Amino acid sequence: MKNKEIFSAREALNDVDYIRGKSFAYAVFKNKEKLDREIEIINGLRKEPHPDYINFENERTLLCQKHAEKDESGNPILNYNPDRTQSYKILDYSAFNVEYQTIAEKYKDVLDDMKASKKEFDDFLEKESEIEITKIRIVDLPEDVTANFLEKIKFMLDE
Repeated sequence: MKNKEIFSAREALNDVDYIRGKSFAYAVFKNKEKLDREIEIINGLRKEPHPDYINFENERTLLCQKHAEKDESGNPILNYNPDRTQSYKILDYSAFNVEYQTIAEKYKDVLDDMKASKKEFDDFLEKESEIEITKIRIVDLPEDVTANFLEKIKFMLDE
């Protein structure tokens, strides 16, 4: 299991922890403990943003607001993206980009630091985890399991 898969494995255990059975319940309980400890460690590895990153973000936001389409009240119009994020509806990207490049150059060291930190963390997430998952045998599962259920817990099946 890769480090990045630890988060989804923990969510999967939440989805199946209602299933009865002594062996299964024990394995879920033990794995939740192990995954929670690992998640705490992983979250601790996230580097704090560069101290000047908030200044960059403030300037970038003001620039977005300056170049955004405005509503009748003069407030910037936001786009609501499918991934549930918001972005400003920029009128003239070429003018925006010229000013953005100036800000990006001003904060080059900050952005380089943030990029390097993100790459380092992403590389860590791609590595194999050393966590030892408590396994369960198929014969110890309840009789009425579904394929969807098995898909969720495949990381803890002892084949």
